[in-house]
Amino acid sequence: MNKKKFIILSLVFLSLVFLILDFLSYRVDKIVKNLIIDQGNQVLGQQVSVGKIDTSILGSSIKISNIEVKNLDGFKNKNIIQIKNINANFVLTSLFKDTIIIKDINIDGATLYYEVLINNKEVKDNVSSFKPAGKNSAGSSAKEIEASKELETKNQFKKKNKDFLINQITINNTKINAFSEFLDINKDINLNKMSFNNVGTVEKSTKFKEVLQMVFTNVLLSINNEIIQGDLKNKIKDKLKNLKNKISSESLKKLEKTFR
Repeated sequence: MNKKKFIILSLVFLSLVFLILDFLSYRVDKIVKNLIIDQGNQVLGQQVSVGKIDTSILGSSIKISNIEVKNLDGFKNKNIIQIKNINANFVLTSLFKDTIIIKDINIDGATLYYEVLINNKEVKDNVSSFKPAGKNSAGSSAKEIEASKELETKNQFKKKNKDFLINQITINNTKINAFSEFLDINKDINLNKMSFNNVGTVEKSTKFKEVLQMVFTNVLLSINNEIIQGDLKNKIKDKLKNLKNKISSESLKKLEKTFR
């Protein structure tokens, strides 16, 4: 083989390799985006959007930026959750199997926007109202439960995405932005590092909704410690004295019981 043919064949080979890598990166980006949006919509019950996804096939890593979860209707902030960056490392060979294995996921710079407001003389907050889809509540109607079961069955038969298993999820640099105009609260609360193992959609793994329920339990506990039992307690008690004509007696009693 002469030098010219060797160069041409080398260029063709490299072009094919780059095309394959580019195709795989595109496929992984699409799988990850669909996974985040579909799982997010299903588990959170709110619209989820994803900014940029950057996949390195050779490095077996993914970088995701600007994940947003839409806030509930009636609240001030556009989003209830914003995440700056998610970094993940995966097992390359698992991309060609039914279950994608992710070694670790690091969620960094997440903010949860906690809001308390008055609506038709009733006090409500978006975190208590925002319930990650879990077990059917006692107040759910039989029709709602049946519809939920039918949707779950349909999803099982119409399954488009691969299963996934995450060995470890770590959540760093997370904060709660607590805001209430009528209680005069505007405070950032930093959360401790959280870690979860064996999370995914496969059998015997911890499901995403269970992780979210644990995170939200931690969030509500932090709000209680920092605001309800913290230095803002007396300030809020003073505010309650001026709320008698603005909220229902039932809501006022609940607030007074909380801050007494």
